[in-house]
Amino acid sequence: MKNKIYQYFIFTLLFPSIVACQSGITHEPEENKPSLPIEEKTPDWPISSYNFGGMEDLSVVEQVSLLRNSAYDGIILRIAKEQDFEMLPDFLEESDKFDDFSINAAFIRYNFNDPTERRENWTGVVDQIAGKKIQLWVIFGKKVEGYNDAFVENKLREIVDYSTPKEVEVILYPHSSCYFESAEEGLPLVKKINHDNLKIAFHLYHEIRAKNGARIHEVLEAIKPSLGAVTIAGTDSVADYSSSRARDTTTIKPLGQGTYDVKQFSQQLFETGYSGYVGFMNFKLKQSPEIYLPGSKSIWDSYFASGDN
Repeated sequence: MKNKIYQYFIFTLLFPSIVACQSGITHEPEENKPSLPIEEKTPDWPISSYNFGGMEDLSVVEQVSLLRNSAYDGIILRIAKEQDFEMLPDFLEESDKFDDFSINAAFIRYNFNDPTERRENWTGVVDQIAGKKIQLWVIFGKKVEGYNDAFVENKLREIVDYSTPKEVEVILYPHSSCYFESAEEGLPLVKKINHDNLKIAFHLYHEIRAKNGARIHEVLEAIKPSLGAVTIAGTDSVADYSSSRARDTTTIKPLGQGTYDVKQFSQQLFETGYSGYVGFMNFKLKQSPEIYLPGSKSIWDSYFASGDN
């Protein structure tokens, strides 16, 4: 009887191992099991558009509707003409109706040769966008005798000091043929002022115009601690400066057009850790916005469809 009990005990211990061997099942220690594949990360940048390229011919309601229907998350507004000031409250009211759409930025141009009242109207813009998470982009216009680095520094400090308590982030906007033509030109002033509420913008087409097309990665690395806004467009690798119109048409195209690899740029931007939104520049595009807006958004989305980023 004792022998039978002993044999039964041995059988119950060995049976699971015998079955596993016969069926080919093995039990690896947990630490040796291969981990499940981790899904590749892709950027989650909201995409917006300037209200150029035929958009300015539409009403506020029509502009917002077209962008939303084209899968854009926001809009960038130029505030220059009297009409722009008059439409700003309407844009604010219309964008507030939607949880999936917002005004990302309002940009002003501080032209030194403008009348004082006009060039100082940025305060009215700040007052209207206060507390609404809308950036103020500031372009300092063409260089004019009598307006030097000290003046620009003091003015930018003034704008930052005025905007900060109103919860409006200030972005220095480099622009071709203006005081700061590239992000690297404006960066030293941003660093000098050294304010948490002041950052710099990167505009792909202005960098191309500044002859930085072959060193975009280097530019992004230099400015990434201060990077606060990014805009893109289809563009050629080299700008044509034979005329102002040629300069514009070679550097501002719908996405998918031009010789510059914007998909590669998107990878370079992703590697910087940038987490803001990306704006699409559409200045004087020949196509109608009903065509180039959804078309460019589709191209942009295709850059990340494979999970390469």
